[in-house]
Amino acid sequence: MVTHLYIYPIKSLGAVSLSESVMEKEGLRGDRRFMLVDAGGKFITQRTRPELTRFVLSESAQGFIVKDSASGLEKELTWEPVLGSWIPVEIWEDQLPAREVLEGWSDWFSTALSEEVKLVRISSEKPRVMKAKYQTEIAKNTSFADSLPVLLVSAGSYTSLQEHVGEPIDQLRFRPNIIVSSPEPFVEDTWAELKIGEVSLSGAKPCARCPLVNVDPLTGESDKKMLKTLASFRTLNHKVYFGQQFVPISTGKIKVGMEIQVIQSKDAVY
Repeated sequence: MVTHLYIYPIKSLGAVSLSESVMEKEGLRGDRRFMLVDAGGKFITQRTRPELTRFVLSESAQGFIVKDSASGLEKELTWEPVLGSWIPVEIWEDQLPAREVLEGWSDWFSTALSEEVKLVRISSEKPRVMKAKYQTEIAKNTSFADSLPVLLVSAGSYTSLQEHVGEPIDQLRFRPNIIVSSPEPFVEDTWAELKIGEVSLSGAKPCARCPLVNVDPLTGESDKKMLKTLASFRTLNHKVYFGQQFVPISTGKIKVGMEIQVIQSKDAVY
């Protein structure tokens, strides 16, 4: 059963918890459609700027409220803001054009972070294309997620990690889109195809983790314990795995409480 749904409207900023959403071809509606880039157009992330946790997001009638918890200032980001010129941006190995978001957003974030940054929005006109081996019949493009559109984690995987760490874990450290109630640790690694209501998902690949999981999403404080502990029992070929990345096979509404159905299984990589 689906127990949690999350989107991250602006990459590497706060999560928005939802009771229901719509699975689009590029992932959950509104997830990582926006991104902050530096003066050179390169994406910025909590990996190197853990202070980005200061930006907390919540739903509003027209989109989202972005609150800077350090200053208390708030600004509303609408679903379809006024967009400006195309900017060449870089996210990992991908280079693509994205539209700058106007309405004072770049100045607002630049002032808060004391450096020149721009807020950009991904566009279907000039999409970010997935590698062909992960594409499905309907889904060819992804969002500003690190790689593929949807990240799913089971409750059992969190429980297993928590037992190794020896203390409670904030699930948002791992920035999942969907958490399911399955109690078996890392069972999601074996799901080749999944159905949730009318939504079908292809289990494309396990999610390799990075130092971002060391950042406390509430305080921005970072220590190496989380990734080090996970690496002690989930390392393969020098990569540390937690959660499975999925790509939409079909679109539609998805809600907390919906049952999941495993259509096809596969051997786990780990």
